[in-house]
Amino acid sequence: MDEIEKRLMSLSDDEKIERLEYERDYRYTKILAMSLQSDKLKLQMIDKLDEYDKIKLVKSLQSDGLKMDYIRNTKQTDRIKADIAKSMKSDDLKIQALSLVEDDNDSVKSSVIKTMQSDEKKIETMKQHIKPLNYDEVILSLSSTESIIANLDLLASPYRKQEVLKNIEIENDEQRLSIVASLKDDYLASGYIKEIEDEKKKIEALHLLNGDPAKVDIIKTLESDDEKIKLLEELSDDFAKADVIVTLESDDEKIKLLEELSNDSAKADVIVTLESDNEKIKLLEELSDDSAKVDVIKTLESDDEKIKLLENFGDNFSKIDIIEAIQSEDRETLKEKFLDKNITYKQIGLDPTMTIGMEIESEGNVSMSTLLQVLQKVIAKQVEGETKDWEAKGDASLEEGVEIVSPILTDNKEDVEDIYIVCSMLQRCENIISDRCGGHIHIGADYLKSKDAYVNLFEIWGNAEEIIYKMSNEIGTIPRMGLQEFAPPISPKLNEAIEKETINLESEEDLDQFIAEVQKAQDSRYSGLNLLNINNGKNTVEFRVSNGTINPDTWIENARLYGRMMQVSQKLAEIEKQPEQGKEDKKLLELWNQLKEEIPEQEKMEVLLELLFSEEERKVYRERYISCSELLEQIPDEKNPLKDAEFSRVYFKKKKHNLDEFHDVAVNDRIEDIDEVTRETVHGVRTEGELEQANNKDMEEK
Repeated sequence: MDEIEKRLMSLSDDEKIERLEYERDYRYTKILAMSLQSDKLKLQMIDKLDEYDKIKLVKSLQSDGLKMDYIRNTKQTDRIKADIAKSMKSDDLKIQALSLVEDDNDSVKSSVIKTMQSDEKKIETMKQHIKPLNYDEVILSLSSTESIIANLDLLASPYRKQEVLKNIEIENDEQRLSIVASLKDDYLASGYIKEIEDEKKKIEALHLLNGDPAKVDIIKTLESDDEKIKLLEELSDDFAKADVIVTLESDDEKIKLLEELSNDSAKADVIVTLESDNEKIKLLEELSDDSAKVDVIKTLESDDEKIKLLENFGDNFSKIDIIEAIQSEDRETLKEKFLDKNITYKQIGLDPTMTIGMEIESEGNVSMSTLLQVLQKVIAKQVEGETKDWEAKGDASLEEGVEIVSPILTDNKEDVEDIYIVCSMLQRCENIISDRCGGHIHIGADYLKSKDAYVNLFEIWGNAEEIIYKMSNEIGTIPRMGLQEFAPPISPKLNEAIEKETINLESEEDLDQFIAEVQKAQDSRYSGLNLLNINNGKNTVEFRVSNGTINPDTWIENARLYGRMMQVSQKLAEIEKQPEQGKEDKKLLELWNQLKEEIPEQEKMEVLLELLFSEEERKVYRERYISCSELLEQIPDEKNPLKDAEFSRVYFKKKKHNLDEFHDVAVNDRIEDIDEVTRETVHGVRTEGELEQANNKDMEEK
């Protein structure tokens, strides 16, 4: 405040009025008018001010009556009326002012009511002037936490009550109890009940709840088992009662309280929590439902006891065979029951140092699927002092199904026989395959020794990905629906990462860092080629493309397909490091380079087969590809699992370029001269001279 302002404000009212008669500076006019002591004189000078300052002057009046007269006698907006009303000291005059505000302007009215002194008048005025949906702000303005809680019932819904409660500090159990009584919503109320420290008040609040789930949630938090038992009568549902009983410390009490339950599954929920297997077995007599009995048997420690008890179930002819076979440690017994002597069993045809894992999913026979899950293992054998189990377990994505997970396998006679035994066992169980079943195969990631080997794998996979999708299932089938959700192509993600240079190939020599970059590009484990297990527990490359199957030959063929990709990727990395290559090595490099070219899909398929397989082995994969391609052309779009699939050629060596620029014109020129017979068998094989010529042309075009 400058000296002139101080002097003006120190003047008497008469002196200010005299000065105002000739003052031309609006700033000083406002100071003189606003600083008048007399309300009457202020109002006489009000016309010397602009509209905004007029309102400030009215709000500065001492008399609420004069403020009310101004609101009545001048035309103002609702907000200005409310602004003046808020400056009044009298609650009654504020109420009168509200009658001059438009009926539908609840926010403006609330702003006035919140400034009233009396909580009672706030509530009374709120009910008279505001719609119930807009009570929140007024209730929050009440003078005490108790008053806010006492008026929660006026709010329109439990949600609005909760929103108000978020803005206040709850201080004691009495307040929490009052809140529970007001909320009338089990979900919201249970949170406040859990915070009640006094157990008696907590139980009192419990009686205000309606549904069993919320009551159980609270009863389980009580420290006294005696109180928990007393409160069981509050519950109407057997499963709710069981949920409380299992929290008791005494097994004797649990057993005694089984009499409170009539549902076998609820009884089983209690029995499985007992420590003693003997008690569990005794109590099986309490159950008449086979499914409930199985739930209890699953939890026994002894496999012998499990098997002995399961033999009493039903008369499925396969059940006894399976139980006896699993129970037996004699490999010849397994082979006798499940290996067909008239069949020649296929070897996989992979490097014996390569490790393999399989996840065999099937559905159908709920009794048998449950049995296998109870037994937990299908085949167990000792290998160099260690037990190798084929593990049976449930899978939430299956309906009445079972997933059989292999131990670490290699390409040896016994492991191959085990694949046939497990598939034969599932066939005997009358299990089937649906679109929900996948045929995932894991190959040990430690087989690939360098960054270059991984790059080779990604280029083989990425440049033949659509072909692989069509080649990964047995003849007469197409990829399963839902493939795009659980095993979509990875090539677009790899290509995008290459283009954006988030995968570093120029200077990144650390293999683990390179893998981490690729995993970041993949993002989700739901990918046809899943790399997220590498350096992470399993340390495998997972191939998720294949459909589920219980045909052992298909498992062998798929393991060969994916394993050979790994094998060839490592081989190529080793060849590239050699100063000189032999004829076979040059041939492999030539095929690998052809695979990365933009050539017709069927020709590329033949290049892939020649890269991975011997001539004799190629037939089955070629027939698979042709069969799938023909079937996909015949079905409507809505049933085509590859209709919306995106595939993208992957080329690490030439990142940041459009791959079309590297199209080898010489290949197409040469293909036109190849006769039909050669096309069907060779499909694009070049001489070394032709390869050199094509590469030169590539460089010229680039």
